Order: sequence, then structure tokens, then C-alpha cells
Amino acid sequence: LAANRSLRRRHDRVSQTARAGAPTWAKPEEMADSRTPLARDPHPECYRSSTHGMVDFSEDVSSKDLVQASKEGFDSIELMKRYTTVTMGPAQGKLETVNAASVLAEANGVDMADIGTTVWRPPYSPITLGALAGRILEPVRRSALQDWHEAHGSTPLLAGQWVRPDQYGDAMAEAANVRANVGLIDVTPLGKLDLRGADVPKLLELVYVNKWQKLDVGRVRYGAMVAEDGVVSDDGVTGRLGEDHWLMTTTSSGAGAVWEMLEDWLQTAHPEWEVHVTAVTGGLTSINVAGPNSRTLLERLTKGVDLTADAFPYFSVRQGTVAGVSNCIIWRIGFTGELSYEVHVPSGHALHVWETLLETGADLGCAPFGVEAQRILRLEKGHYIVGQDTDGLSKAPTAGLGGLVKLDKPDTLGLPELKHAYERDDLPILVGIQTVDGSIVPEEAAQIVDGNENTILGRITSSRMSPTLGRSICLGQVDPSLSAAGTEITVLLADGRRIKALVQEHHAHFDHEGARQRV
Repeated sequence: LAANRSLRRRHDRVSQTARAGAPTWAKPEEMADSRTPLARDPHPECYRSSTHGMVDFSEDVSSKDLVQASKEGFDSIELMKRYTTVTMGPAQGKLETVNAASVLAEANGVDMADIGTTVWRPPYSPITLGALAGRILEPVRRSALQDWHEAHGSTPLLAGQWVRPDQYGDAMAEAANVRANVGLIDVTPLGKLDLRGADVPKLLELVYVNKWQKLDVGRVRYGAMVAEDGVVSDDGVTGRLGEDHWLMTTTSSGAGAVWEMLEDWLQTAHPEWEVHVTAVTGGLTSINVAGPNSRTLLERLTKGVDLTADAFPYFSVRQGTVAGVSNCIIWRIGFTGELSYEVHVPSGHALHVWETLLETGADLGCAPFGVEAQRILRLEKGHYIVGQDTDGLSKAPTAGLGGLVKLDKPDTLGLPELKHAYERDDLPILVGIQTVDGSIVPEEAAQIVDGNENTILGRITSSRMSPTLGRSICLGQVDPSLSAAGTEITVLLADGRRIKALVQEHHAHFDHEGARQRV
């Protein structure tokens, strides 16, 4: 208030001075020739040409505008600034303040010292955006096991909102141990949605490209989602725990979006459906027990579930007690390509189950493995990751999901575009790739080009050195003309080298028939 009163007093004082002794300005229309200054015009340059003397080019303010502002009573520099927007452009007054103050002083008939100046907003000098960066405002999520991971030497990895163990020292050794013995990985960040109601199959038929009506209780099924344009948007496994009780999993990064999408369809398009969706991602800690010794390990600790191959086949779900903790949900699935079980445990008991598994399986070679080892294993098996091996052009048929898509369903999200995708022959196709020189691991996103030319025909989407095969392995998107098995392609590396690679018959580089995970 004091500052406003002071500004008002100065404004009144300057206005009185201006009215008493301000010079008479010539109007442009009174000038015979705007290029010929009149004697009574103190600043004839202000009226040269049609610009009338531009003061602020970024805000398109001329001296004529400033004089007019003074005549209308906006004769304080702060009022003039806001009335004309002079000095309010990108330059923030650093180029035009002195000129603006000079014109206003002349219009008011006072010295520039009496006019003052406006306040220049920071930064006065250019600074880097990094200097302005603040703390991460997005919440960071941690599983019930994250403290254990960090206490046992894991390297933290920020994956979406979740802090995850990237590795415990040697990802290659961790992957090799899973192939030979048994390993544990914390997969809690996988989105988990509890679905209940008689109309759950209708909802699943709508959002997934495959069918769900006839899935039996005790079975699970892989499903992929597409957007309205037919592009793959998410994937996961959903199991039927009871007649009207299902558990859906999503990708870690897509959990929130899938939940919102389901609720949107239920609340707007199909409010009559009997479906209730509950997010249980944080309430259930998920532990993947993977490797040839995984069944032996779980048999030592599981009650109420027959884990034999005939009683608990691949892609099945059971509920029982693990390490003394009841109400555990056990899925037999295999993202790593090995015999494996995904155990969903109430988060309050997760640490007990995790440590008991490690202790009980010590003689079986049980050890934890991180996200990096998991990515090596899944790439050996040829499993793609949505958003890494797919992009905004990846329609379901070209992402290796052609056999999964069912076009005879009455209604599926993106169905018209899916039908159109089968008619097109110009969409990039996801294929398995191996370099001719197996010691070279192409960078992810390395371009696939046309021989010695620079025409881009695809890109490497995933690449790793395989400890199982002792060579580099890749997945990549290629032009349809290069998708046939055995086709030689050229990969342009970041250092400018061009190397040869071969398109493989399958996405999987290891056990493409799935024998190891079905034992």
C-alpha cells in the first residue's frame, strides 16, 4: 500500500508538471511532409516514416503510442508500461527501457531522472535450463522389498515411478544363474487390477484383441491392448481366479492408464455391466521364481497347491500358502523363458516370503537377479516390451501378434484399424536379428539402412550380449521387404561403422519352441 501511495504521489506530481510546461506536439496529419520535422517537434525522428519511431519492436510499440498514453493519463512509467506493453516482450526491457523513458520524459516535460525506470525481470543474463531444474515432483514408488535390495548391493534403477534393482553386481552372471539354477526377481511394479463381476469377460473382450469368454477358472491368458488406431498400447497376463473373479496385470508404466481406461468404459459406455475394478498394485508384492529348480524350491514351501506339471500346467493359476503366508496367488508363466512361477504375496508379508525363499533355496543356487538380467533373458526368449520394441506405428499384426488378434469379435477397441492393418504391406515388422560378427552389440535405436546409402529401413529396438549363446542378439523393426528370414541387412552404428546382420526366423534366439518353460 505504501508503495502504491508513493507511486500515485509521483504520478500526480509528474502530471502537474506536464500540464504546466509540456510542449505542444504536432499531430502527424498536421505535418505537410512527415519526413520534414517541425520546429515545435522536440523529437522529429519519432514521426519519420510510417513507423512513427518504433521503440519496442517485439511488442510493436512506437513513440506515438507512448505519447498517446501520456495524454490519456498513463504518464507514470509503470502505468505506461502496462498500458502499452512496452518492455513486456522477450527482451524484458533490456533493449527499449531507456528509449521508452526518454520519450515519456519528453512527453511529460520532465527530466529522465524524474521518470525512473521499470523493473527488469530475472534472469538479466541468459542461464541454462539445468540451473532452473528443481526436485522431481512426481512421486517415487518403492516395493516392500526395495530396502532389502539396496541393503544387499543392488544398483537402483528408476523405471517410471518405481525404484527397482537394476543388478546386484553382474547382470550377465545373474542371467546365467537363472538358466542353470533358480533366481528371484521383484516384479511388484507390474500393474495389478482385481476385477469382479459377471460381466468381466465382456470388458476383457472389449479392451483386448483376443477372446476371453471361454477361459476356464484356474487358467491365465496373455492379452494385448491396442488404441483406436490399432497401435499396441499395453499387454499383460490375466487370470481367472473364480467364476466372477479375475486378476489382470499390465505393464509397469501403463498401470494407471489402463485402470483409467477401464473405468472410463464402464462409467460412460457400459454402466449397465456388472464389473468392479480395484487397483491392487501396491497391496500385492510380486515375486518371480524362475529357473529349472524353481518347482523344487516352491514345493518345499507351498501348501495347498500341487505343483507337478500335470496338475499345474503352463499358463495356469492357483491360490495357496507360501512360506506360511496364506492367500498367495501363484501363476505359472515364463517371461524369462524358463520354468517359472509368479507369486503374488500380501505386501505386509513380502519380506518374510522373499528371505525364506532365498534361505530355503540356497542349496539349489537360488539368488536374486535384477531388471537388467531379466531384460537379457526376455530378449533371448524374444519377448518384446511395449514402448521399446513397439512405437506409434506398431500395429498388432506387425508386432508379432498376428495369431493373437481375433477379428471375428463383435466389438474390440481398434477393430476397424486392425482389419485395415492386415490389408497393408508398408508397415514396419518386428523381427529377430543377429549380427554377422557376434562380438558386436549394436546400440539400441541404431539405424538399419540401405547398404552404403543412408535411406533408413528400420532400427534396432533391443540389443544385448547373450551369456547363454555367447554372442549378441537383437530385436528390430524393419521394412517389410527385409523381413524374410535370412535377409542380410546393414546396421549403421553410432561411430559411423556399417555392419552386416541377418534377420532370424523367429523372435526368440533361444528355445523358440518353449520346451524349457513347459516342463
